[in-house]
Amino acid sequence: MIRTLLVVSSLTLLPLVPALAGTPATTTPNVQQPVPSAAPTSPVWFRLADGRTIDIQHWQVVHFIRSDCPYCHRFNPVLRDMADRLGLKVFVYSFDGVGDAVFPDVLPTNDAVLEQFFAELPKVTPTDFLVNTQTLVTIPLAQGALTEVALSQRLDESFGLAVRLGVL
Repeated sequence: MIRTLLVVSSLTLLPLVPALAGTPATTTPNVQQPVPSAAPTSPVWFRLADGRTIDIQHWQVVHFIRSDCPYCHRFNPVLRDMADRLGLKVFVYSFDGVGDAVFPDVLPTNDAVLEQFFAELPKVTPTDFLVNTQTLVTIPLAQGALTEVALSQRLDESFGLAVRLGVL
């Protein structure tokens, strides 16, 4: 179980995952100017196991798959259902550039993306990270196929970690 926080530099990650920051894929923002923020959105509430309620509207799951991965085929419906219930977006990268029935729209991975996300983790699928779309703080969420209960527990632990570290 991964319990460490991986803080990824926004200047390094921003050109790699433009959809997370709301920037077109063909442009790289000027380092001297802030990236314009998106229009305000309604809060997305998540209740932690300790009873606290937190707003997760600026967080999403970055999900790594491979189209022929049996563990991905088992886990993808669980992730999709949970994400839909929570109002949590899922951004999908594919090691082979191909999606599946649950996540047909994917981006292929490249060396830069793999170096940023998998610097200290094995490159296996499925692998998931929580990423704040405003700050690009990244927290490893899980590797492997989880049950709904296990995914719920990992989300609680990861968002709880974000609260304790003050990066929520």
